[in-house]
Amino acid sequence: MDDTRDMAKLGLVVNAVGLLLSAVGTLLLYAHVTDEYHSHIQDIGSIAVGYLGVILFGMSVSLTGIALLLRRSAD
Repeated sequence: MDDTRDMAKLGLVVNAVGLLLSAVGTLLLYAHVTDEYHSHIQDIGSIAVGYLGVILFGMSVSLTGIALLLRRSAD
């Protein structure tokens, strides 16, 4: 019984961390693109791809947390 509660807590924590990573990546991308100095940099595409990687990594971590929660409910 305690294992399922631990799995649920772990799932919630992992989900929260993933959402936080996605939010931070989104805010950094927005701040970088809207900044007057940084928006004139020619290599903005590779910088944006880096931030999008952080956002997608956060989404995958969040999905892992959801999978842990679903596994708990299936048991």
